[in-house]
Amino acid sequence: MTEPARRIADYTRRLRWSLQAIPAEDRAGLVREIESHLADSLAVGPDSLDATMKAMGPPHALAARYVQEYRLAGALAEDRPAPLIGAMLVRSGRSVAAFGAVLAAMLLYLFALVLAAIVVAKPLFPGHVGLWRLPQQSAFGIFTDPPAGPEMMGLWVLPVALAGALACYALATLTLRRTGRHLLRRATA
Repeated sequence: MTEPARRIADYTRRLRWSLQAIPAEDRAGLVREIESHLADSLAVGPDSLDATMKAMGPPHALAARYVQEYRLAGALAEDRPAPLIGAMLVRSGRSVAAFGAVLAAMLLYLFALVLAAIVVAKPLFPGHVGLWRLPQQSAFGIFTDPPAGPEMMGLWVLPVALAGALACYALATLTLRRTGRHLLRRATA
């Protein structure tokens, strides 16, 4: 085996080992594709092989990018937002879009949780949950000591808070999905 062929075999062996998180069939296809790309570069010349290997980076770094893309694609296929948040958090260290999407989604999920808590608390503690008009401002939420002003919404706070919670949840999930699809398209382009 020539020295360049040995380098290609060593690179693809280390790549295959680093791709263990990806199913065997997909892993084999990726390794064949990289091996073919390296062989094509070698056919041009040894300098081309060196440039290609340098551009791809170490096998473990290349594998890490493939694994991240694979996990993000899998998370996009699921109905639950938790795997998508996890996949986006991993990417947020190298992508401003992923970081922004995770931050925005977490804030929206927090708002959804607070609004859902209002929906649950209103029937249990009707005098402590609502929207109050005060002389200088308004107060909305759950209070241990409710404001002295008149409560403006009464039981209407239930459908309004529920609609707000569902809207925040849907918007957060939509933000994560759109950003995830954008990142996948950009990675494969």
